[in-house]
Amino acid sequence: MSHDYHIEQKEPKAEIEIAVDRLTRVSKLLACSKKQPDKKPDRNILTRALDSTFALVRKYLPPIHWLGAALMATVMFLYAQLVKVTARLETTGSSSWPNIPAPCVLALWHRDAPSLLVIFAKRRPLTPTAIMISNDPRGDYLAMLCHMIGFHVVRGDSEEGGWEALLQLAQELINGASVILTADGGGPARQAKVGAIALASAVGVPLIPLAADCHPAIAEPHKWDAARNPVPFCSLKIFLGSPRKFELFQDLSSVEEARAWLEKTLNELEKE
Repeated sequence: MSHDYHIEQKEPKAEIEIAVDRLTRVSKLLACSKKQPDKKPDRNILTRALDSTFALVRKYLPPIHWLGAALMATVMFLYAQLVKVTARLETTGSSSWPNIPAPCVLALWHRDAPSLLVIFAKRRPLTPTAIMISNDPRGDYLAMLCHMIGFHVVRGDSEEGGWEALLQLAQELINGASVILTADGGGPARQAKVGAIALASAVGVPLIPLAADCHPAIAEPHKWDAARNPVPFCSLKIFLGSPRKFELFQDLSSVEEARAWLEKTLNELEKE
């Protein structure tokens, strides 16, 4: 992954330059590490076939792909509206949703993302909120859905454009927005990556771990993240952990310590 980042410079210039330097430092620490990257979770045959089909359609039949993505996003948006007006919401923890400090970085497991999207649609924070969505073809309809719900969407993932996307999110934070990241985005499930802690450290904002769930739910236990999807008249729950700030990471051990803290905290919140 290249460490030569490019981002539109905005005021205050010094803040984004500090963020660039700090993110570059973390990426270089990781590049120097002898630790092998986590193995991606295996997708089943059907999922791999769908992913390949979507990729081919986006490449060779883009009008059909984008029309399909728009239709899917619209259907999911209408479904989210139905769920949000019929669901009950319970919030506990260090603060009451959506009263979160802004700017901040919110980190959760990928499994909890469907519940959080409906919770966000039901009670949106007063300040702007940005979210990172994968660059893969299935991410196209999800990006449209998040736009409809009210997020600022930044595209990127751990394999393609991840650090460049973090720089765009850093600019969002500097402009006063909050940012939502799935700590295990792309898998393996419940193994935290460094993106959320690196971003919070780069801009000097608090990181808030959170857990979200719904009962009853449409469960997908065979997916890599075992996602749970809200249904109408369900009970939505969100638990906000205590905020934590990170200083400049001096070495790889400090990065790993922060990453392990986030992973442990998110797993504890899930048990709550």
